[in-house]
Amino acid sequence: MRLAADAAHQFGGIDLDRSTPLSFTLDGIKIEGFAGDTVLSAVLAAGIDTYGLYGGVPMALTDRFGPLVASKRGAPLPMDRLPAIDGADLTSLGQLGRRSARQPNSLRHILDKLEDPGWLRAAPEATLSADLLIIGGGVTGLAAAKSAAVAGRTVIVAERRAWFGGDARYFGPVGDEETPEIFTTRLLDWLAANTNVTMLGRTEAFALQGPRAMLHQIEMVEGAARGRVVAVNASRVLLATGATQRLPVFPGNRLPGVLPAIFAYHLAKRYGVAHGDSAVVATQGNFGYRLALRLSDAGVAIRRVVDTRINAQSRFIDFAKAGGLTLASGQIPLSAQRGHFTFAPILGSGASVNVEARQLVIAGGWQPDLTLWMQAGGNVRWSSEQAAMVATGHVDHIGLAGSAVGYRSMKACTASGRAAQAALFGDPLTDVEDSETGTALETPDEPTPTSPHASALPSFLDAGRSLAVRPSAVQSGKVLPRSQAMSLADAAASVELQLIAPGDAGAIAEERGAPGADLVASDWRPSAGDVSDALPVYLTRRFGDDPQRVHLIVDNKRTFLIGALVYSNVVKPDPGNAAGVIIDAAPIGGIALMQKSALTKTARFIVETGTGPSPARIAPG
Repeated sequence: MRLAADAAHQFGGIDLDRSTPLSFTLDGIKIEGFAGDTVLSAVLAAGIDTYGLYGGVPMALTDRFGPLVASKRGAPLPMDRLPAIDGADLTSLGQLGRRSARQPNSLRHILDKLEDPGWLRAAPEATLSADLLIIGGGVTGLAAAKSAAVAGRTVIVAERRAWFGGDARYFGPVGDEETPEIFTTRLLDWLAANTNVTMLGRTEAFALQGPRAMLHQIEMVEGAARGRVVAVNASRVLLATGATQRLPVFPGNRLPGVLPAIFAYHLAKRYGVAHGDSAVVATQGNFGYRLALRLSDAGVAIRRVVDTRINAQSRFIDFAKAGGLTLASGQIPLSAQRGHFTFAPILGSGASVNVEARQLVIAGGWQPDLTLWMQAGGNVRWSSEQAAMVATGHVDHIGLAGSAVGYRSMKACTASGRAAQAALFGDPLTDVEDSETGTALETPDEPTPTSPHASALPSFLDAGRSLAVRPSAVQSGKVLPRSQAMSLADAAASVELQLIAPGDAGAIAEERGAPGADLVASDWRPSAGDVSDALPVYLTRRFGDDPQRVHLIVDNKRTFLIGALVYSNVVKPDPGNAAGVIIDAAPIGGIALMQKSALTKTARFIVETGTGPSPARIAPG
């Protein structure tokens, strides 16, 4: 799975030292790699691309979804942040299934239950202090750090990844501006020479309450990696947490061989790893073409670049045409299987198209990473303009900057970092202009693609650990296990799929995605146009051929969220035993779609809520 060491655009791996090979074992399997690899990149380079089975469905191994690993004497650490060490003997943590000739490229985990990392509950080993804590070491965080240090402030920068600079390299420069590589290197050199600045790489911030943050850091001690929890007390905190790439919603969107574009880029750029010698790139924006061109130049055969937009215009599209790539517009991914990908036209009734390739690289829109913002008490809401959940409100001593607040260009992100740190300390403000010279005539990105139901495979709403699945009447077989805490991308996808109301998305995301955050009641109320008598397609025959709508209540004030399952009060609350589901809001309780036979047996039910089961009864009248 390695690209050539001299692959174009440095896709041979800028973090690797290929003159220094190494090897380690994982679950008894020998893995070979190079100095500079992470455990994850070396495992992927060895051809192991599957984490395991979730409800019987193979799940891809990625930087956002993989097991913790541990040596015999070490604590569990994440694969994507753990450096590969020669001679290490590692074991992946979790429930393992049997080795199978049908899945030779799998870590064989059974993923029906995921445990939280132990460090979330660990006491800190050390406490650091600074005037300013910056969480996120992309171009926004680096620019903010320099600005604060120039003002004489002490600064700590915490970056989760093994490198600093964020995703700026994926987008590249615009016009004559400085390249992200040069800009980042220059900033890092300056910061390394300044005694006011402490740079913490491989460090994930996992909790934020007021100006106190909890970090999990991987550090090297005498040739061995160890994890430790560090507390940071800061006068001010700047969240330069960036944005995550949304996952296009279609059946099979998390199967092995399906990669988010930003993940595919960093694998190639940092570690010289590609998931195969051929690829299809599916995009809704211009930068997918840039990645396709670079992969092609690096030796990956691009079978097709598929764009959801019709006749889009961009300099990258012109470059792709000149480079001889096959392009298709106005199509969305319909389904994926290993090595076999199907696309359908978004307009008309044209035939679907099948394309064979080793990998499908998919790009969606961008969701600002606001998890820590919500933990600290900040609020979020749905923005139809940005097609994302965005921050709202104010939290004392905490600021947001860069793509976390929706800025796109490198120039705007760096200016936003400088302005946000200045605002936190009451310094004079400067304007932030978010425009990209030379792009005014280019077709803007479209929202994250969503396909119709066309397969028994599940369609996931996000690429992380939440494992939320789009409800589908097509889906058959084993009911998938319950998901984890909701992500903001889950909330955004749920709005676009009309699973939750736009006005309720913020409160739902805060309640289900960031426990402990301050909740603000939504002022959204159903109107005549919000409630339809038409049955959602995914509920067709889910509760029999003649399901009934009933108003369920528990008291005179509590409401039930749309999507909550309803059970008879005499059965085990398992999704397979559900007698109904809440489909519409009501001033109290909720409107449920119920199996007709269940209504003839009892008038009392159980509604599964985010805080546990709640009794419910049919409202009088």
